[in-house]
Amino acid sequence: MYRIIYWLIIFFEIIEYIIIVDVILSWLLLFWIRFRPKILADLIDPFYNFIRKNLPSSFWPFDFTPIILILVLTFIRGLIITFFLK
Repeated sequence: MYRIIYWLIIFFEIIEYIIIVDVILSWLLLFWIRFRPKILADLIDPFYNFIRKNLPSSFWPFDFTPIILILVLTFIRGLIITFFLK
């Protein structure tokens, strides 16, 4: 049981790092460099689309979807650690 929980926690951390890489790559658009690997889009876009569908997460030029997703993943990871690893 604990092994599954540890792998779930590691999965959430990897997703958070992938989100941070995606945000940094999106900043390259400021320099007219469009670089977003397809595997990155395939991993992250379902999470982004779920949040964009259910919450208004953008305010004109700013998209707060990555921040909301990182907060949700951190909250879920904290709940898992609190309730299952005591």
